[in-house]
Amino acid sequence: MRQRTSYRAASTVLALAAGIVHADVPQMGGGMSHLLVSVFNQQVFVNFESPAMSIVELQEGSENFEGSASVLDGTGHNSQFGWLANGFISLPPSSGVFVRVLETSTHLSVYSEFGYDPILGTNGSSTVWQWGGAMTHNWYASDVMGPHHVSYEVFVGDLLGNPIDGWTSGTVDLSFSYGTDLSDRIGTRGSVSTQTIPAPGSLGVLCGLVFAGRRRR
Repeated sequence: MRQRTSYRAASTVLALAAGIVHADVPQMGGGMSHLLVSVFNQQVFVNFESPAMSIVELQEGSENFEGSASVLDGTGHNSQFGWLANGFISLPPSSGVFVRVLETSTHLSVYSEFGYDPILGTNGSSTVWQWGGAMTHNWYASDVMGPHHVSYEVFVGDLLGNPIDGWTSGTVDLSFSYGTDLSDRIGTRGSVSTQTIPAPGSLGVLCGLVFAGRRRR
């Protein structure tokens, strides 16, 4: 009887531990899809390490993330896309590599990898974000099902985020799928937004620079 009681207690502890892990740590959503950034002859190039992974799926997850990760509660989210230096990048003094939003789906949000801070136009944040040079997998999220996309310009700028004359920028397009295709109902920022259908997770709310070479995790 004592052994059986100990076994049940241990099982309960393991189950609770598993639940805590599930609640605390949002899942990336799949294998890494790196956006390789290169600079050659004062021109920025951005390419997919694996072109077949230029579109990823937003994953519906737990709605009990703790702390700053709770911004992902009730959304489909994904962090497979990651910025990665493609070799050594040499920049002029007092400069950096920046990412600027050119166009984005109305209902797509972006948050920093570890702090879950709104970036790249999310919640009124700047549409320009400085990449620090290390491999970085920001979070993308939406509470609206359907396809989503974002287009970025990647450029070399001064420390205020202003492009430096004589340097040519690169561009990259990221795409996301999330449940049912509602492409005829999802607009882009700056255009007239049409009717959308929230994800199931949000219905409850409605109702009640020295850059290192290529690094891998």
